[in-house]
Parts: sequence; structure tokens; C-alpha cells
Amino acid sequence: MKKVYTYLLIGCLFTTLDLSIGGLHLLPDSIGYLLIVIGAYLGEKHQRIQEMVQAKYLGIALIVYSLIYPFLQEAAGNETLWPLVSLSLTAQLATLYLFYSLIKAEYIWHPQTQTRLFITNYLTLGIIQFVATCLSYFVPVLGILSGALALIIAIYLIYIFYTLREQQSTPE
Repeated sequence: MKKVYTYLLIGCLFTTLDLSIGGLHLLPDSIGYLLIVIGAYLGEKHQRIQEMVQAKYLGIALIVYSLIYPFLQEAAGNETLWPLVSLSLTAQLATLYLFYSLIKAEYIWHPQTQTRLFITNYLTLGIIQFVATCLSYFVPVLGILSGALALIIAIYLIYIFYTLREQQSTPE
């Protein structure tokens, strides 16, 4: 299981941290989602849990999204096209559910209070961040709040998967 959480941790790093130099993404989301799919596949082989299956298929859909979205964005130019905004928000919800499914799968495997808190805290932060993102299209200053929450969520997810990975290396 440590290998599963290593894939999930590295995939989480790729998908949540947006490092770019001159427009070149150093950590492409598509590679991160691929690593998450591999981790979910390995986790599913360990024990078939519906949440791992969901995470695997959501990851595949998000790989496709992350590969085509830059082309759609380039085609739109500087215009704000609501279908493109809707697609982006749908992908954000799918990502929220993807990480929720992965954390919930761990809770099903090992029901612990700590993992339950991870789920509750992650969902609370994720929903607030999603609402702030939606509202930022109407009140642009909320984009700052959305960005700050996205950074907090990224750090929190990395902490969660690192903690779960380390728990696998210690004997129970």
C-alpha cells in the first residue's frame, strides 16, 4: 500500500502545484492524473472498493480534460465563453470528488478518526473554494480568496497523502 500512496502523493503534487516558466508547465496536470490513475489501479488491485474505481475513471476523464483544455482556451482567445467556464468548473468539481474518493477509500480500508477528519476538513475547504471560484466570475476580488484556498488545499492534500503513506511504513 505504500506504493499506492507514493503514486497518489506525487500525482497530487503534479495536479495541485502549478509551476510554470515562460508558459511551460513544469508539473503537467495530465501526468499527475496519470499517476493518480496508476495509484488508484494499484489500490483497486489490493482491495476492490467502489471509491477507488470511481477515482480511477475520474482520473482518466481528467487526463483527457487536461490535454484538450489548453487548446479550447487558445481557441477562445481573450473572450470569456460560458461553456468553457462551465467545463472548467465541472473539472474542478470532478477533481474535488476524485480526491474525496481517494481519502474515503482509505477510511473504508482503515476506519480511523484521523482519516474521517481528513475527509471532513478537505470537503469543507474544497466546497468553500469552489463557491469562491464560482462567485469570482461575478466578483473578481474573490479570485484572491479562491487562489489562497487552492494553495491551502494543495498543501493539505500533500500532507494527507504523505501521512497516509508514512502510516503504511509503520507496523500496526
